[in-house]
Amino acid sequence: MPYKAKSDLTKAAIKKSFLELLNEKPINQISVRDIAEGCGFNRNTIYYHYDDIPCLVEEIVIDTAEKIISEYTDYHSLEACLEKMAAFALEHKRIVLNIYNSSNRSVYELYLMKVCGSVVENYLHTVFGDVQADPESREILVRFYKCECFGQIIDWLNCAMNYNVCDQFSKLCRLREGFVEILVERCRIDK
Repeated sequence: MPYKAKSDLTKAAIKKSFLELLNEKPINQISVRDIAEGCGFNRNTIYYHYDDIPCLVEEIVIDTAEKIISEYTDYHSLEACLEKMAAFALEHKRIVLNIYNSSNRSVYELYLMKVCGSVVENYLHTVFGDVQADPESREILVRFYKCECFGQIIDWLNCAMNYNVCDQFSKLCRLREGFVEILVERCRIDK
């Protein structure tokens, strides 16, 4: 087996062991020894691939963010996007909350913002279609909606995911129905 493939399998086993532990307890209660015991490697193997647990967390968060970005293909609705992110978070609720409530929160927030930005950028690209828009106005809209999605998710996480964020966002979308199209029209250069 080529070295890269073996290394990838080893890293996958380390991540799996860590995520299983993270599903049971907070990060500050997990040691490298615990991870090593869970995957059957020695501690040196863990340290060969990761400098420390925060580096492992960062790689997991980056991989997850990139997976969500690449798998999300319906850019016709911000509501659908938020539902996909919420479904993923709920499926891994304890893990997400344990990372979010740890000293690694900034890494989680950074990549959550990246996911929100990517999805909003693609959504607005769909909404704008062939409209020739003022670049500065378009950038402002992207930033506004990116921050709105991010804020909705952060508030939900701060409340330990104890309310239905999808229902709340759905109602917000109904209240603002047609608003995005009005903003896009206002950004039009060729009026």
